[in-house]
Amino acid sequence: MGILCAILSLPISILLVRWLMKKKTENPFEKGEVFKLVLVGMLSMVAAAAVSLLILCVRAYRVIGIDTLKLWMNNPDPETIKNSLEEIRSRSSNRTYWSTFAGTFLSIGAVEELSRFLFIQLATRKKRFAKTWLDLVICGGIIGVGFQLLEDITYVNGDLLTAIFRAVTPFHFTFGAIMGFFIGKALESGQKGYYLPAVMIPALLHTLFDSSISALTMDDLFFVLVLASALLLIGLTIFMIVKINKWAKRQPIQEPKMEDSAAD
Repeated sequence: MGILCAILSLPISILLVRWLMKKKTENPFEKGEVFKLVLVGMLSMVAAAAVSLLILCVRAYRVIGIDTLKLWMNNPDPETIKNSLEEIRSRSSNRTYWSTFAGTFLSIGAVEELSRFLFIQLATRKKRFAKTWLDLVICGGIIGVGFQLLEDITYVNGDLLTAIFRAVTPFHFTFGAIMGFFIGKALESGQKGYYLPAVMIPALLHTLFDSSISALTMDDLFFVLVLASALLLIGLTIFMIVKINKWAKRQPIQEPKMEDSAAD
């Protein structure tokens, strides 16, 4: 499934990156720099996946408990393990949507967006590379494309419909562009308070969508929430594309420079 997701999403990823490159009319990126940004996005995904896996292991350990682990080690009978898993599943069935939301935020939403934030900062820390806030929006979008491309390759769940949906909904591009916008505003204004919405807005949006999908295991009625969050993110994706196109047209005249405030 991962290879199928990657094959389906690759054309859209290439089109998005090429489109973003054309939007940077002032001091355009070289092709090598764009390729590096895609790689940075992939590296941010690897870092986020490692941290998420560690958090999920800790959460699983807390759910299973040391006594159950000792039982499995002392009596590795399949029936005993099956009964223990059934007991754990019955305890987990009492969880609420908000507990699912919180768990998803801590293990996925916040982790992935914080990782993207740190890697965007590392990739754009030089003045010569990102001179305007629009530069940061474009960098964030390209890094988001790289993140999603590698995530699609490693994606193993779902079916053909899921693969098609992931391919045509580049939500990580949207998260990266929104993050880049606020990082650019922070550098332009010198106000680090913009860093908080740079992480929190994409993290909450990301969590809303992922937690709604997880909630389907509790009740099929959560499909309405899945649909609503998907439509919201699709709308935001279209909105960011329209805004980037508009900002790019104004860039040569109105785009503020950040040469004095950007960090070396």
